[in-house]
Amino acid sequence: MSSSPQGSFLHPRDGKRCLEDKEAPLSIENAAEHTENHRTYHGFNKGKYMLPNDEEEQDRLDFLHHALLHVTGRLTYVSHPTDGRVLDLGCGTGIWAIDFAKKFPDAFVLGVDLSSIQPAEHPVNCDFYAPFDYEFPWQLGEESWDMIRLQMGSGSVANWPSLYRRVIAHLRPGAWFEQIDIDLEPKCENHTLEGSALYSWYHRLKQATNDAARPISQQFGTVVDQLLNAGFTDIEHEQFQLPLNRWHPDTGLQHIGHWYGRAFFDAIEPLSLAPFYRILEWPLDEIQRLITDAKSEMLDPSILSFQMLHIYKARKKPKQ
Repeated sequence: MSSSPQGSFLHPRDGKRCLEDKEAPLSIENAAEHTENHRTYHGFNKGKYMLPNDEEEQDRLDFLHHALLHVTGRLTYVSHPTDGRVLDLGCGTGIWAIDFAKKFPDAFVLGVDLSSIQPAEHPVNCDFYAPFDYEFPWQLGEESWDMIRLQMGSGSVANWPSLYRRVIAHLRPGAWFEQIDIDLEPKCENHTLEGSALYSWYHRLKQATNDAARPISQQFGTVVDQLLNAGFTDIEHEQFQLPLNRWHPDTGLQHIGHWYGRAFFDAIEPLSLAPFYRILEWPLDEIQRLITDAKSEMLDPSILSFQMLHIYKARKKPKQ
């Protein structure tokens, strides 16, 4: 295990720095956090990302990581060299990066995030750089990464085409990008949700994040075209149904509903608080009422509710 200073990021094989110390001004250490409605939020580029970063949220992110492993059974979705260099955008607590580093000890993985919430102790082939805003220009070495990934980016990106262009510029020729995201719009197999608390919750959240110019409702049907326009090739799109409780007759989907249902239950409040309070200017008691009602409906097995998990895989063209 190791603890590395920001700006080092030594390549495990040749010692070459992928981020020089002189580039460190891209991120400001110890940016002051702030508290709102009893939750703590990042201080770097204050207010840009509207989910908290406190211990409760860190536990939620770690649980979501395990829940998605139960859904797909995979840590990664694209091919990569076992000794390659991997960049994890918006790494959160760093749990995925650490798991990857342990599974592939000859690889090097770098996690970047707005919040410095990653553990100080981590595998020697893993490092973190935070706070780091991946919507700003990167100085991480163009054409130097064998794989780049982004999980749960919806709600934190204002310009997806620009981000995709930045990703492809930093991949080696022939290397892969994977994006994992959940369409939070609740759907139902047995009746319409219109008029329900779940329906109201999602559409208010969509309105607030649209107004904040970081929509939670990424247009998932346009992602493939956006990746093509950025220059990617060999694009694939997988989808998985995520029941919100154990209503499904299929035992496999019941298992997924058990894990994902808990993950979504824990997500409703942190997803809601800042957008509803800051953007829609709702009073806290009104926000909490809608959260409580939405949670009650998602737990109701007579409402066959679900969301969709989207996984996109895209490759940078190899050199001819």
